[in-house]
Amino acid sequence: MSQYYTIQTIDGADTVKFQTLQTTTTATISNAFAGRRILITTGNVAHSVQFGLAPSVTTSNGFVIPANTQMIFNFRSGNKVAAAAVAASQMSIVDLD
Repeated sequence: MSQYYTIQTIDGADTVKFQTLQTTTTATISNAFAGRRILITTGNVAHSVQFGLAPSVTTSNGFVIPANTQMIFNFRSGNKVAAAAVAASQMSIVDLD
């Protein structure tokens, strides 16, 4: 069964709908999201993530998302995503609301 998502564009009201993070072994932090659900897609390595107003993560703590995986998370509006990976990679975040 396939699942399709409508990716909305930036609406001009400082609402970010899509971000790509260039991740390394140190924390990379996204901008705040306004939605209540986000879709995270990891690149070619596993990522450790944390959510919050000022999240901080390392490769040895946080929630681990396996490589080449998509996961949907319930999210508090205004929070950010912090991500770290064992090697340079990318992670995409989409606001689903």
